[in-house]
Amino acid sequence: MPWGATDHTRLVVKRPQRGFRLSILREKVEHRGVSFAQCLGRARVPQPQKKSFASPDNFLVGKSKQPPKQMPKRKTKRTATTKKEKPQKRVTPASHPIWKKARRSVGKTPVLAEGHVLVDGAVVGTGFVQEPDSRDDNFPLGTVIGAVDDPRSKEKVWQLPAHLLNQGSTNSCVGHACAHFILAAPIMSHSIDAIALWRRAQEIDEFPGNEGTNSGTSVRAGFKALGERNLITSDYRWASNADETLRFVLTRGPVVVGSKWFPGMGQPTNGVMRLTGNPGSTGHAYLLFGFSPDQDAFLMANSWGPGWGINGCAFLPYDTLDQLMRQGGVVCSAIED
Repeated sequence: MPWGATDHTRLVVKRPQRGFRLSILREKVEHRGVSFAQCLGRARVPQPQKKSFASPDNFLVGKSKQPPKQMPKRKTKRTATTKKEKPQKRVTPASHPIWKKARRSVGKTPVLAEGHVLVDGAVVGTGFVQEPDSRDDNFPLGTVIGAVDDPRSKEKVWQLPAHLLNQGSTNSCVGHACAHFILAAPIMSHSIDAIALWRRAQEIDEFPGNEGTNSGTSVRAGFKALGERNLITSDYRWASNADETLRFVLTRGPVVVGSKWFPGMGQPTNGVMRLTGNPGSTGHAYLLFGFSPDQDAFLMANSWGPGWGINGCAFLPYDTLDQLMRQGGVVCSAIED
């Protein structure tokens, strides 16, 4: 169709030959209402679209024209969040952890020599050993006690010295128990050497070869040593059970006890001695100087210083003493008018 035709639908544009000026062709085509690019078949006429500011294309400049499924979230600065602090437990001054730093760390339990026990981290001695002697039966304590009705309902306290003795790590409990017997009422001697008494008892006891060593000795030998020094003026006698012991304590005076020593006795609970743990071969001697009916227990004085028990003393229940005597324990005293 010639160039001057008015039917645009049938317009066919041929590519110009080499050397034809494209500018002249563009003018002729666009003059008739058809774009030059459309005539060449290289472009489509795009439909006009109104783009809003919130269009996804505005956020994806230079990237794919496919709109995202979700609009990108605006990045905001995170504010630093503070963790909630746990409320601190209230610590009492006595249980403050700083005291653990001040204490020396304890390693392995020290190897204890025979007769030694560990009480609150301190090594202390015991030292009671005794062989049965049938001749003791000829001197019963029950023949010299006074008459007492319902003895377990009676209270009695024999006065002790102002300061109890401390045997430390020596196995001199017999010497110290016998010394307490002399220092307490009713005798109330003012001075006595407990170590010298123990050494003399070792020399005359029934165990040869323990002189001058840190070995224990018997209550029998301890009272023999008291008699040699004229610290007692009568024969010493032996109780056969807890009832005889109580009646003598209520009417005549203190007694010296030698018995097995259980770990629970060395660490009284609220001042009360218990037969807990395994005593092994450990024996100990101590003084009974009274009785408490509300505790149903004897008053016991030890020789481990005032820091042990209740100012160096403790309660020994009546039934506990009875069990100790059934297990070979002995109770001895001397009569002083």
